[in-house]
Amino acid sequence: MLAALATVSATSCGAGTSTEEQGTGGATSDFELDPSGGMSSAAGAGNACAEATTTAALVPTNLLFVVDKSGSMNCNAPPSDVECLLPEKKVPSEPSKWESTFDALVGQDVASTEDIDERGLFPRLLGTQGLSVGLITFPVDDRCEVLPRGELTTDIQSLDSAHVKTLRGALDLVPLGETPLAGAAIRGLDILRAGLVSGQLPGNGYLVLMTDGAETCQQAALTDLKDDVAVALDGFNIHTYVIGAPGSDGARSLLSELAFLGGTAASPECDHGSTTASVGDCHLDLTNSAVFAEDLAGVFAEIAASTQARCDFDVPQSAFVDPNKVNVVFTPGGGEEQTIFFDDRDCATAADGWQYASKEKKQLILCGAACERVRADPSGRTDVVFGCRDAVVR
Repeated sequence: MLAALATVSATSCGAGTSTEEQGTGGATSDFELDPSGGMSSAAGAGNACAEATTTAALVPTNLLFVVDKSGSMNCNAPPSDVECLLPEKKVPSEPSKWESTFDALVGQDVASTEDIDERGLFPRLLGTQGLSVGLITFPVDDRCEVLPRGELTTDIQSLDSAHVKTLRGALDLVPLGETPLAGAAIRGLDILRAGLVSGQLPGNGYLVLMTDGAETCQQAALTDLKDDVAVALDGFNIHTYVIGAPGSDGARSLLSELAFLGGTAASPECDHGSTTASVGDCHLDLTNSAVFAEDLAGVFAEIAASTQARCDFDVPQSAFVDPNKVNVVFTPGGGEEQTIFFDDRDCATAADGWQYASKEKKQLILCGAACERVRADPSGRTDVVFGCRDAVVR
């Protein structure tokens, strides 16, 4: 958990110079302004002309899991059942894909909601500061129905013990129905956008879509889903993760494109535009997993870790003199100030500096080694200085 303080400073400095700087990518970290921090005269960070500062706090993380509970989830994962010709276990002693999903999320005790099994993702994240989790399962009947707009299977709430038990109960079911993937994911994105706009879900939003097949209910809705995923990222900084469970081989192209549009592509060069349905490698593809239960648990854990390892600062719009005249300065505990350069390369793979998290320029994000330095120093301070641009990575 990031403990380093951050300050945001309004200034009236002039523009600075531009320099070359190389860096490597990786982690990012999130902060938002703390209104209770108050306003005071700025000092340090080389900002003699700074007019005001306020402290910043970790930006909340909102994770919404949209999970396929169609009938095919009753099948064993390969190698026990490669084809899933019937929606039932071929090998009764082996877990079904649904049982593996349940175990990975909430633990192995399916029969009881009284005790929390720490082997599941949600119990392990219990009490994590700034983290809220919600759930949508689809379909909600034995055919193609999805939840009405604005409704969730479980609300997006902090992960206390009561909420973990609620999530466990919601997942304790027998899979049935078709695969209305598009409708369910669109509903989830609607929830995250509305919550962000209304202020009910402040911070960063993430949709985690898991399916073991292609859309089987409303093919026309896939175009709307692709548009919604792209708008959610570009307009609201909502990322979409996509997990392809065994059985989704024929949907690789779709799932890969959704991951690419959602800002979670495996690499900038991954294949996300194939006209062949079975080709695409941008998403989290578990179709060839040798041990599905273990690999799925690992993927869920990686997603949870990546969504909480970011370095974002909410930008006070009233502080702007010019969005192109911004400095970021980090002062290690007991150390000297270090300018963090602007770097617009891919934040996940190449950048080492700061950039805007979305085109609306309402958040700054630190990328790569710059974020790692801040996260590693709980006694350090980060100043975001408006009105001066000292250095830019080209």
